[in-house]
Amino acid sequence: MRTTCWQLIAVLFSLGVGHAEPHITEAVLGHDRIQKPGSYEIVKPSTVFAPNTAKIVCVFRLEGAGIGMNINSVWIAEDVGRAAPPNYKIAEKSLRLPFMNSGSVYLSKPTKGFPVGSYRLEIYIGSKLAKTLKFSVQTP
Repeated sequence: MRTTCWQLIAVLFSLGVGHAEPHITEAVLGHDRIQKPGSYEIVKPSTVFAPNTAKIVCVFRLEGAGIGMNINSVWIAEDVGRAAPPNYKIAEKSLRLPFMNSGSVYLSKPTKGFPVGSYRLEIYIGSKLAKTLKFSVQTP
């Protein structure tokens, strides 16, 4: 019996071959973002920010994702001295991807500014940790 190419492809996909789980291919922190057709672009990329930075933005790209996929972000102050306990969760936000394979999250400046110290952003696809980005806040 002869198997056609389409039958072979159908069997491979049913076994999970050739079908990767959604994953982040790139994530960049910066000071703002620009919306482009079908995606975002980071403005002033950086991993070091001043306490008076208006917002810290992350633009990320994914493979295997689609519009409406659930993404969660967790912003954590790892070590900011007396301003907060170690590994303090600042904010947790969920979003549904507005574009195919692209998204963005941000953290706005607190009233008194960002405390000097080390931070991280965790990005989850559903409940699975997909990417961790470390950054710091320093006085100029």
